[in-house]
Amino acid sequence: MQRLRSYISRNLPSYLATRTGFFELRTSLRLALGLALGLTLGSLPSIFNSSNTELQAQQRQDVWFQSSNMLSRQLALDDTTLRPRQAERKYEDTIYELHGELVWPKPTGEFKGESNGIATLDKNTQLHPAIVFLVGSGPNSTHTGLYADFVRENLEQLFLQHGVALLYFDKRGVGLSEGRWHRTDLYERADDARSAVQFLRQQPGIDPDRIGVVGHSQGGSVAQILGHLYGDSLAFIASLAAPTYDTQRRLTHEYYNMYHCLGEPQDIALDKAQKKAISDLNWVNAFPLTKTWLHLSELSDFNPTPHLAQLQLPAYFAFPKLDYFVSAEWGVEALNQALKQATEQASENPTNISIQVFPGLDHDFIPTTDVCTGAATTPEQSDELGPKKPAYSQEFQQNFQQWVLSHLSLGVI
Repeated sequence: MQRLRSYISRNLPSYLATRTGFFELRTSLRLALGLALGLTLGSLPSIFNSSNTELQAQQRQDVWFQSSNMLSRQLALDDTTLRPRQAERKYEDTIYELHGELVWPKPTGEFKGESNGIATLDKNTQLHPAIVFLVGSGPNSTHTGLYADFVRENLEQLFLQHGVALLYFDKRGVGLSEGRWHRTDLYERADDARSAVQFLRQQPGIDPDRIGVVGHSQGGSVAQILGHLYGDSLAFIASLAAPTYDTQRRLTHEYYNMYHCLGEPQDIALDKAQKKAISDLNWVNAFPLTKTWLHLSELSDFNPTPHLAQLQLPAYFAFPKLDYFVSAEWGVEALNQALKQATEQASENPTNISIQVFPGLDHDFIPTTDVCTGAATTPEQSDELGPKKPAYSQEFQQNFQQWVLSHLSLGVI
């Protein structure tokens, strides 16, 4: 019953709105406090993060940058299945102001003033590599909310000490960012990630040739797209617990686990899951009555295979074996098929792709005894707002850290 209650609460728009309202209020209060003191938000001490992270972070900067539907509009124009007028109207020709936070590591030299609210380094100081992080789905997925523990333990604790800067930003329509999250598909999210990378490349103190993109869950799918369409401007991408197959199959896996965890035999659970996935996609496309359904409708036709088959940059794929939402088995199978397709086209074996499966871990890379227990305890499904200290897998952290550092030319620990 607890697992069912958690599953239902995950998908209730009112529940999401409540969580979102809480985090937006907290963000607004922090911003108001900073303005009252005549300081930028980033110069305030972060009272929401652990002391260990603060010892490693030199500065937290409140940042804004603009984004538009550049990649997505071009894809629509190139889509031969769309009439020219349909292609023109598929994506809005709008500029969005997006809000984020840039976390600087302790520099090797002294900071020399500020430029547009961004700390600058002396020109002789070593430039910092950087990571753009992309959160998962839903309006309550933010680096200050549901991802607060994840980014602290799996990004800040792992990379700040090695001189790597980190950029987080709120999705369209979330927090202080403009737009509508439920009207944003994965290609528009890729546009925003591209704009975040471009913003970083313009910052003094950041090495423009050593910027990577890391995404978790839906954010990993966005990273896969970006790796194909914008890979020549990235050092790497990392896809963490993200599907490498289409939306219908993604729903089938999640629904299978729902039925199986409620006690259904495997064959019956799979049959019900397949039928429910098809039915739900038909329903949300015909009657997108809620924001959650409307967003699912935006994603209903997505298939990452064409993008995976054309990856040319270093890419890291991590799959937790006991993931309630993403099948590691299906993920590796689909990825290998895409890479096989790439090999046949290029007549050579891709050596830039790393795939790792981690046994005994849930969707958030936290150890769990089984997929049902992991689903009931994952932070994204909990209805408690109190602080949490999940024990993330050290095996995952070590492998992930070593791979990223080696592709930022920082060597292997």
